[in-house]
Amino acid sequence: MSQLQSLYQYIWLPDHLATHYDWLKFTEPTWNLTTYRITYTPKSGASFPAIVELITAAYLKDKFYKEHEYLLGKSRLGRGRTVTEDDIAVFDEMWAKCEPRVIQDAKQFGGASIDDHTRCHFEGWVEERDMADRFPDYRMFTVIDEESLQSLLSGPVPEERQVGMQYRIGHYAKLVEAWQEIYPPPFMGWMKCSLPGLWDIWRNMQDGCYMKDSARL
Repeated sequence: MSQLQSLYQYIWLPDHLATHYDWLKFTEPTWNLTTYRITYTPKSGASFPAIVELITAAYLKDKFYKEHEYLLGKSRLGRGRTVTEDDIAVFDEMWAKCEPRVIQDAKQFGGASIDDHTRCHFEGWVEERDMADRFPDYRMFTVIDEESLQSLLSGPVPEERQVGMQYRIGHYAKLVEAWQEIYPPPFMGWMKCSLPGLWDIWRNMQDGCYMKDSARL
């Protein structure tokens, strides 16, 4: 299938999803969210796999599929392009190619700083692949330190999450922007990102935005 055929077949996709789909068709076969583990207490070792699952298989997936629910709702109201229940197959196809990238090495990253260590390591990996600023995979990453790990230990699954900002920000990962500009406080190149906000920022970064523009998610 050519890129022109792809765009024609799924013309109902909004720009950020069409770009995402075409990236997977014509540039790389997978997409991911990189997570660095920098806490290595005994409790963190037992709970870390479940936390990665909560971030990706629960929240990232939930918000990703809500894109289809939103488009379907608009279509049923006669607004926007026609979208059907069967069109969820496109989302299934893209989600099947999501392969989270987890970096954990107690010797190298135990107690590492965000600015001087994990960001430098991430940027070096991106430069080796010649992918700087080309896709959200290469523009941002998450860090799980002891503080964010403690907030995530009691993190509810999406279906059980209470509504309200106090609950939204109570469970978070630290989300870091690569090659960040020097910004004044409160945004210093990284942020505490709520679990529901992870996909929102991933999507915004694909549209060419900077993390500071999404710092309240």
